[in-house]
Amino acid sequence: MKNLFLRLYLLLIVAFLGIGWSLDQFVDSFEADQNITSDLDIHKGTFFLLNKELMRLPEQEQDGYLQAIGSSFGFPISLSGAKPLNISPQQHQHLEDGGVVSVYDDAQGSSWFYQQLSNADKVIVIGPVQYQTKSSPLWSIVFFVFIALVVFIWVWPIAKGLRELTRAATAFGTGDFTVRAKMSSTAPLIDLVERFNAMAQRIQRLVESHKELSHGVSHELRTPIARLRFAMEMVREVDEQAQRVKYLDTMDTNIEELDGLVDELLVYARFDREEPNLDIANHDLAEVIADQLARFQETEPQLDIEFIPSPDLTIKIDRAAICRVVDNLVRNAVRYAESKITVSYELVNDQDNAHVKIKIDDDGPGIPEQSRVELFKPFVRLDQSRDRKSGGIGLGLAIVKRLVELHHGSVWACANDDGGARFVVSLPL
Repeated sequence: MKNLFLRLYLLLIVAFLGIGWSLDQFVDSFEADQNITSDLDIHKGTFFLLNKELMRLPEQEQDGYLQAIGSSFGFPISLSGAKPLNISPQQHQHLEDGGVVSVYDDAQGSSWFYQQLSNADKVIVIGPVQYQTKSSPLWSIVFFVFIALVVFIWVWPIAKGLRELTRAATAFGTGDFTVRAKMSSTAPLIDLVERFNAMAQRIQRLVESHKELSHGVSHELRTPIARLRFAMEMVREVDEQAQRVKYLDTMDTNIEELDGLVDELLVYARFDREEPNLDIANHDLAEVIADQLARFQETEPQLDIEFIPSPDLTIKIDRAAICRVVDNLVRNAVRYAESKITVSYELVNDQDNAHVKIKIDDDGPGIPEQSRVELFKPFVRLDQSRDRKSGGIGLGLAIVKRLVELHHGSVWACANDDGGARFVVSLPL
């Protein structure tokens, strides 16, 4: 990652320096062309006029005339002999041919222009003419250092964020599924960090779910399979028809138990593979709950299952999902209730956040306070016995929690006024 930062930083620095140098050369070249063209045009015209005027004057008056008009031009004008001039032989030849010779002194920012008089050996000298010198190299150095500093300030947070993301990805790859990238990264990396963390959270959940399912399935399948094997052996050994029917019924019961186990395992596993598409529509909540309770009222005549359908309420839900929620919660209440189960709901308006609370109460032994959160985890059961009344595989409440969360709601357990268990499902309207 350090090499990546250095390569990116050096690339940007070289790019900016190259662009700056190229622009500087282009501007200098353009300005030089403009200055040369402008000087030649101006001074050729000036020399032409001076030649014309000096030819009319006697030689002894020429110097005085040039001194007089020099102040009008803004730069000195004088006459000199051709030989004393500090110019090259080629420039001397150019003077003799009637050309204009220019001499520049960049150190002093001065220039001189020469042209020979048309009818004499004297040379008209214009100068020194002051011109603006190029800026000091120090300013160029300061400019490029400033560019380098700006690029560093821009690149460093990105490199630091990428280094942190690489660290998190490396730790995650070695098996630390709890690691997350810091959300304090620079703005351009925020989306990447959020997606990495979402991916890490989902993978962690999948791994944990896989472990839970592997452990739970291996543990839960042994009991009904062992019962099936025992019943099969007994069927082979007994001769009485009544005993055979008894063991065959036992086998059928265990097959139903296995079928229910597989069904719940498939439903729970599907939540981790994908997010189910809910069929959200308006439904009468009282009707949805009443339909589920009707089955239990028929199959559990020893229990008083009471439903309080008030007030009338239409809610946006996935009917099949909420039916399963109610079914699982009432089924759990049936396991532990002694004589009565009460189902009710109420409308709650909490700071413009309207929601409905569905309550399932039973008169059983209740749930210990320290176990109320753990109860919604997969394969967690308060009663570890294996009989049909209080058994199950511990996935029903975990499925309830996932279905309620898909509706952006919440579910929890508490104690009711009679000391029994109460499960509350809160769904937004």
